[in-house]
Amino acid sequence: MCPEVLRKVPSKVPSKVPSKVPSKVPSKVLRAGLVPALALLALPLQATELLFLDGGYAEMCAAAAKQLDRPNAGPRYEVTGSRLGLSPLEICNRAVNGYDGSGENVAESYNNRGVVWFALGDLEQALLDFGRAAREQESLAQAHVNSGYTLVALERWSEAIPAFTRGIELGTAELARAHYNRGIAHEETGALREAYADYHAAALADPQWDAPQRELQRFQVIRR
Repeated sequence: MCPEVLRKVPSKVPSKVPSKVPSKVPSKVLRAGLVPALALLALPLQATELLFLDGGYAEMCAAAAKQLDRPNAGPRYEVTGSRLGLSPLEICNRAVNGYDGSGENVAESYNNRGVVWFALGDLEQALLDFGRAAREQESLAQAHVNSGYTLVALERWSEAIPAFTRGIELGTAELARAHYNRGIAHEETGALREAYADYHAAALADPQWDAPQRELQRFQVIRR
């Protein structure tokens, strides 16, 4: 028979949600151990990096999303559109509407605008843009994983699972965190064996990250 997986003790949830986390994001999502620090995000959304020789709205949108997503990583870029008086959201609007003069990189721009929407606290709009990105380019792993993160933030657990699964299948760069958050979704839907497997996969994918190990300690595997 298959071993039975039981929860051992309740998960420890931080009692205080950082003030800059969007108000719609439930505190339990911070179980993911993805410290928002100075970021506006509670979850590790993935901006799609774009490089252009001549620059343009798509590149500025990518820079804006990356800066909101990882405020302490790497050099900072001027993403306010100060020359044009445009906000990051307005820049991304122009990117998805083809102001650069081509239809290329539309999927990446939708994904990046979704990151901006999430940072602004509008999770429903973020989810719409991640869905558009996936429809434009089904192989874009970031879009699927970002949909999963957003669905977790919205506590739409059962919908988050296939989004993470597709992102994992496509080789997301955030493999440990995708498994970890899918584990949360599985656990919330009562699928304890699957949750345990995901936390274990997260621990293997990133041995230096201690959050999956803490979750695994809450489980007891009983072999019959």
